[in-house]
Amino acid sequence: MSIPDRPRGPSDDRPGPRSVRPAPNNAYTDETIAMPRRPAAPQLPRPRRAAPRRWGRLIVRGLLVLLVLALAGVLLLYVQIRSAAGTIVVADVRPNAPVSSPLAGGMNLLIVGVDERPDHPEEGVRSDTLIVVHLDPNGRWASMLSIPRDSRANVRGLGEAKINAAYGQGYAAAEELYGPGTTPHAGGMALAAQTVEGLLQLPQRGQHIDAIAQINFDGFAKLIDALGGVTIDVPKPIVDDEYPTPDFGTMRVEFQPGLQAMDGERALIYARTRHADSDFGRAERQQQVLRAIVEKMRARGGLGQLLFAPTLLSSLKGAVETTLPIARLDVLAGLGWIGSGIQPSEIGQLRLDPASAPNYREEGSDLIWDPNDVRAVVDAFLTRPSEAAEAATVQVLNGTATAGLAGRVSLELERAGFMIVPAGNAPVTGVAKTLVYDVAGKPRTSQRLAQLLGAELRQGAPDGIVPSADIVVVLGDAAAQ
Repeated sequence: MSIPDRPRGPSDDRPGPRSVRPAPNNAYTDETIAMPRRPAAPQLPRPRRAAPRRWGRLIVRGLLVLLVLALAGVLLLYVQIRSAAGTIVVADVRPNAPVSSPLAGGMNLLIVGVDERPDHPEEGVRSDTLIVVHLDPNGRWASMLSIPRDSRANVRGLGEAKINAAYGQGYAAAEELYGPGTTPHAGGMALAAQTVEGLLQLPQRGQHIDAIAQINFDGFAKLIDALGGVTIDVPKPIVDDEYPTPDFGTMRVEFQPGLQAMDGERALIYARTRHADSDFGRAERQQQVLRAIVEKMRARGGLGQLLFAPTLLSSLKGAVETTLPIARLDVLAGLGWIGSGIQPSEIGQLRLDPASAPNYREEGSDLIWDPNDVRAVVDAFLTRPSEAAEAATVQVLNGTATAGLAGRVSLELERAGFMIVPAGNAPVTGVAKTLVYDVAGKPRTSQRLAQLLGAELRQGAPDGIVPSADIVVVLGDAAAQ
């Protein structure tokens, strides 16, 4: 039956059921109604996951910013140190002044305490204190040696004189001794160093004064005040009724035994007073104060020392001069390495006095030291404190066909501070590598020997040898090259 057409209206545009003519062989019939398909839901974009790479880039950028800031801080600190150091570092006018890094392999620093009164030039200027400090950055140890100011020495331009006259002579004749343009302070420091080298026979041992530091009384007090004071253990009562005052008068000073916190002025009085005992007692107190200063710096740690350096150096302007190039990075690193890690037991304290050099004599107020005693004191001074406590003796035996090798090496080791017994020959020759035998259990000394000689360290006595020392060195062919 056909359905008549009807007029189309607006609603007829909507999709609705419609007839579908079945295709041949199609299962649909004439009654099949095709339903309109529901429109597919729109495809929304999937949410994007944060890429791990983006976070990685952010972290790297953050680290780079921190690195740049750290480098900028280090650069600023170095500029501050360099600027402050420029006010106290002076040229070394000695003809044989060292040109390499002063801390490479250890160094000897001469500290000159100067009694200088600008308001009274007629009083002249002289060294009140002479202390040689040996610093070893590799082993992290140090040693101090005080020289009495009344010690007789050969002073250029004066001949035999008290050693404290050397600074004044160099000060007065600076240009005459060291050339035009030499300042009085530079001349005084140079001649004091050369005179000390001669008295201690350092050149004969392959040693020199590598750097000099001059400090006046005001600078000594400023240094301690900048550190916030020091703590001193006063061993016995001290009373001095004649302590000198700046106006050339005297006053009474007293110190009771026990631990005491001292500011710069008080520590200076403690270090200078001598009427209570002697110059020898004063030398001991000066080293005690220096040790307290080192301990105060050590407590800051390496980083703390670097951060504090600009303030410290600025406070010493006009009171301290030194030939040590403290603005150099290698010198700063070496000083920081020693200062942050040195143990109190590795700081030696020695004095040239009647106890350490008994064969001295007096002429008037001059002290004349026996050269052999001086050599023995310097031996101890150049020996690591922990090694000195071992008191190890060393015998060198020649295991090669090179005649005289054991004698030459023995001399070099003696100059380096080892206690050497007479050398000899090993039972056999043709030994390839140098061997160090720790016979008596002296680990500190034997380890340093092995390191110094590039040798193999062994325990016990070598075969076929009756040891005559605590440590036996058998030289190999490598030592002869």
